[in-house]
Amino acid sequence: MKIIICAALMFITLIMPVSASGVGFSRIVTSDPMGGEMRVSLWYPANQESGAVSVGPFTFQATLDAEPEEGRRGLVVISHGTAGSDLGHRNVAIALAEAGFIVAAPLHARDNHEDSSGAGRRIVMEGRPRQVTAAVDALLSIPKWRERIDTKRIGAFGFSLGGYTVLAILGANPDMSNIIDHCITTPADPFCDIGGNLAEATRKVIELDYQEASVNVSDPRFCAASIADPVAVPFSDEALASIKARHIQIWRPEEQNVLLAAAHASRVVRQLNTRPLAEVTEEIVVPHAQHYSFLAPFPQHLSATLPRELTSDSPEFGRVEFQERFASEVANYLSISLARCAETR
Repeated sequence: MKIIICAALMFITLIMPVSASGVGFSRIVTSDPMGGEMRVSLWYPANQESGAVSVGPFTFQATLDAEPEEGRRGLVVISHGTAGSDLGHRNVAIALAEAGFIVAAPLHARDNHEDSSGAGRRIVMEGRPRQVTAAVDALLSIPKWRERIDTKRIGAFGFSLGGYTVLAILGANPDMSNIIDHCITTPADPFCDIGGNLAEATRKVIELDYQEASVNVSDPRFCAASIADPVAVPFSDEALASIKARHIQIWRPEEQNVLLAAAHASRVVRQLNTRPLAEVTEEIVVPHAQHYSFLAPFPQHLSATLPRELTSDSPEFGRVEFQERFASEVANYLSISLARCAETR
């Protein structure tokens, strides 16, 4: 089912949980299953009103290391895109925390704005979903968080390669050789221009990195997800249709400047809707948006230093206004979906 954003966002309901008194922000460091350590940013309902937190170039409404509210909460893990940041969807995280969720955003090791040395390699493509699982395990190993997380309500938000990450977590088994076939047969996909000849680059990676069989990276604890413009060509149609999670929402931009919708977001929706027992997955098309419109707005002083494609939108598109509505809609969708998960688990 395809709907347009202007219709979708007019029906934000009133069934979201009552907001906490404030939002807390903290960070933990845990083991990366692919080796080393990784950072995880946390947002959560707090016992005090939100102040202002400044982290690097960003300032947002939260209180650093505030005491979390009592009571069990749903958990949502946010997976950022290639060379992205654990703060790149901070507005979505805050909206989720205000809706009563604990939110964890790992900084994906070797594929972030500080270090992209593993981009496209097995250590990242297999590592990303395993890092999401590791973030959940880390929180459940800490008494303060374990006693506050409702394990029947675990969901995810993912953008771009973070969307790939979430689809893999939900049970779609990736096969990197699909990238080779896709980029040979569909060179019009902007995705295939990444790094020049992506098909040949992927062939070399497979020869180098995939001599041993892939491991299962799914995590059945995840029941619902909201995904924005996902990278999907590593998955076959059959892999996408095999996902068991019943509640999945897909967003995509009208402007297909990075990913050809027919090969990525629209194909995901089509295959998910072949599943007989799942709810209908909506394909929400955002008019005038481009791929990077799903990133939270950048501070003006930072925008001047970044590539224009990250910060520049169509004159008809207002990122600040859209992101306010987008964050609320994602929080609302996951509130509804994870409540349904808890009823059936």
